[in-house]
Amino acid sequence: MPDDTGGMLAPSASAAMPVPADFTGMEIKHDAATADSPSAAASASAAPPASSPTAANSAAPVTCGSKTDPCPLQKWMKEHTQTDLSAGDMPSLAGDLDKIATMAPAGYTKWASIAKDGATAARAANTDATKASCRGCHDAYKAKYKAEMRTRPVS
Repeated sequence: MPDDTGGMLAPSASAAMPVPADFTGMEIKHDAATADSPSAAASASAAPPASSPTAANSAAPVTCGSKTDPCPLQKWMKEHTQTDLSAGDMPSLAGDLDKIATMAPAGYTKWASIAKDGATAARAANTDATKASCRGCHDAYKAKYKAEMRTRPVS
C-alpha cells in the first residue's frame, strides 16, 4: 500500500486507523488479511473524505442533535422524562415511560419491556431502579437509534 511519499507501507495485523470526528464511537480497523484484496483497495479508495459533513449511510447532513437544536426524541425526553425526574414527579415519569414503551421502533425488541420496567419502578418511587431502566435502554439502543432514525418524529 503506498504511503504519502510514494513508498510502500507494510500493513500491520490490526492497526487502528484514525477515526473522523463524525464517527465518534465507531472503531475502524485495518485487517492485513484483506489489505491486498481488490475489494479492500476499491472500498478504501471509494471512501468519502474525512471532512465529509454527512453522517454514515445518509445523503444529507443531520442538523439536529445539539442542545440548541435537539432531534425529536431527544427534545421529547428533555421536556418530559428529564423534567419529571428532576422535579421528583414519579407518577408523571411513570406515564412518560409508559408512553416511551409505545414508541418502540420495529426491531428494537427489548425497548418496550425496558420502558415498562422503568414505569413500574417509577410507580414504586424507586428512583435508582427507574434510572437503571433508562440507562439500560440508552446502553442498548441510543447509538443505534441515532444512527438509524434520529430525525424520526415522536407520535
